[in-house]
Amino acid sequence: MTIAKSTYEDYKPAGQGSGVLPIVENLRVLEVGFGSGDLLKELRLKGNDVYGTDVGKSIIESAKTSGFKNVFHVDVSEQPLPFDEDFFDAIYCYEVFEHLTNPHRLFFEIRRILKPEHNLYFSVPTQEQTMGYGPCRHSFVYPGLLERKNLERFFMQMYFKTEYYEENREGIIYHRNYILKNMKQPDKPDIMKVIIGDYSVSNLYGDILKTTDMNLEIDRDIEPYIAILEEAGRNKNWNMFNQTMNIVVSCYSDYHPLYIKLAEILNLNGNNEGVKVVLERLRILPGTPKELINQLDKIL
Repeated sequence: MTIAKSTYEDYKPAGQGSGVLPIVENLRVLEVGFGSGDLLKELRLKGNDVYGTDVGKSIIESAKTSGFKNVFHVDVSEQPLPFDEDFFDAIYCYEVFEHLTNPHRLFFEIRRILKPEHNLYFSVPTQEQTMGYGPCRHSFVYPGLLERKNLERFFMQMYFKTEYYEENREGIIYHRNYILKNMKQPDKPDIMKVIIGDYSVSNLYGDILKTTDMNLEIDRDIEPYIAILEEAGRNKNWNMFNQTMNIVVSCYSDYHPLYIKLAEILNLNGNNEGVKVVLERLRILPGTPKELINQLDKIL
């Protein structure tokens, strides 16, 4: 028996019930970790073909007693969800994620069985206000993952796009509520393959992130390269500078702020010829904003 099954076999659910997110109608729907069954009942009343999974044996038995046939005893941290690919029109998962020993597996499975560009309705307690170990507090298996910035980066890496966000602060435990669109595509690698490969943020997540969020991810991605470039510039090690510059430019050749940063490092360390080469390359790059052209003219 897995750790989760032994821990939650007789668990008495205390989550959000039917939650605060919209209830879909006339679809094939799954709730992962359905607990009290309140949401399953609401979904059934809306004409949906309803399925559910949970790790608690008593929870499954209670649901069957209430007339739910398609309910399954599953530990989503360690077992696959027992459904075919693209089987569901919508999936709900409330207050389950924070209990899991393997959150990646849950999202991998949800992505697999949920149709492309269909929605996952999802909620977790907030870490910043709710984390704790005593009465009326909530501890997490992976606490850092529940911080909003980290959680949303996890969604991105699993190819889910945030369509809607709401934070409700009623009661003692606060909750984050998301509607996430499944942006899977056949040619996109799972994060486990990304770990051992070389990819650019824009190629992986360009259809998921807004421009401002994408720029933040790119800045985060190129930050270690910038540190190497700055040190190479200070040491006048132009061979190392050029090698590193070629690597980062090969991944982000169309990221305009990168060229300005390169020019600033070269200018600061007296390499005027390098500044001219970089900025002329930026000048002919398609889509260069006019304000950046003005900025490079000042540097030149």
